[in-house]
Amino acid sequence: MKQNKQTNYLRQKVSVEHLKMGMYVSALDRPWLESDFVFQGFHIRRLSDIERLKIQCEYVFVDPERGVPVPPEHELDPSPDAMDELAEIFKSPCGNERYPVQTSVDEEIGLARAGYNDALELVSDLCKEIASGQVVRTQHIKQALDKMIASILRNPDAFMWLKQLKEKDSYAYSHCVDACGLAVAFGRHLGLPKAELDNLAAGTLLFDIGKLQLPAELLNKPGPLTEKEYALIKRHVEFGARIVSEMKGPTKDILEVVLHHHERHDGKGYPRGVMGHRIPVNGRIAALVDCYDAITSDRPYREAMPSHEAIQLLYEFRGKDFQADMVEQFIQCIGLYPVGTLVELSTGEVGLVMAQNRLRRLRPKVLLILDGNKTPYDFNPVLNLLEDPADKDGKSIEISRPLPAHSFGIDARDYYL
Repeated sequence: MKQNKQTNYLRQKVSVEHLKMGMYVSALDRPWLESDFVFQGFHIRRLSDIERLKIQCEYVFVDPERGVPVPPEHELDPSPDAMDELAEIFKSPCGNERYPVQTSVDEEIGLARAGYNDALELVSDLCKEIASGQVVRTQHIKQALDKMIASILRNPDAFMWLKQLKEKDSYAYSHCVDACGLAVAFGRHLGLPKAELDNLAAGTLLFDIGKLQLPAELLNKPGPLTEKEYALIKRHVEFGARIVSEMKGPTKDILEVVLHHHERHDGKGYPRGVMGHRIPVNGRIAALVDCYDAITSDRPYREAMPSHEAIQLLYEFRGKDFQADMVEQFIQCIGLYPVGTLVELSTGEVGLVMAQNRLRRLRPKVLLILDGNKTPYDFNPVLNLLEDPADKDGKSIEISRPLPAHSFGIDARDYYL
């Protein structure tokens, strides 16, 4: 997969009064079938295009990757209407909550680490309890996740930093915790209520619990699985559902996640081949974060895929494996350059993305490591691209390209804390 491949993930909301020639209209404020536009997505080539839009719409969505972008001063906040749209898409009363960022990454990182470690310890304890036949209480699971959930609600970027620190041999435990945290961060982005986030977190933490009943050598096999081995692997969903159903306390919402995290939008998943809107919302979320974390993690049979390439791959999966709207919202949530991505700027400087800017995902905060001559900084400055910093020639500094991990001999782990 080419690194510099351009993919049209983002869209800017703008009033029809501020449309300009050359903009690419990717969505309307109403279904396309309710308009007289033939194509679902088009460049504004004529003034008559703008006039037709003014008659039929109050606002539209513009794709800044395919045409002239919307100036920051004219970009509308997409959150309220996007949440209404999600409520309609997901056929559930979600999207009413707002979770503003309350802390900086520096302030939150210690609390995030404590919550993350609690969750890792919880997984270890659960495995021992289930193996010894003890009764597990769902309320205990939710209480043990409170600290991590609270941290993600305050600032999800701190969790994303910690996610980069997992060791190659810790996938079994860390995948559950990382997928759990990603699900909470995504649910936060969608505006899900706290009670629903608690269920989503518990379900995602437990979605692979059925693998406890599979042979370790099968789970860690370095080569391709045989047809028989793959059939056995797929039974972890059945085993997991049985384990969860025997827990003490409410399990319905948790079971939904366990049962559906391998179902696919086109009906080609397992175990039941459920498709589309018949897959519960939390099941769709779990399936998406499970896939993203799996492909960005080191496995016995392959190395981790860089985050920016994983984003491109998920975009290619939209409408097939995963609901298109959900993929686009997930990318909005973690950004085109997720936290921890190594990038090169237009100045030649190299740095790590350390925090997202929620309204302009192409302009995150970057921790600079190398200067324009590729010489290490003695002190690592932080550049906030949202502030539109300029280079020595007065040109706006931008991200020119993502870089493979370990480029220029950089070990990103040295900078996370």
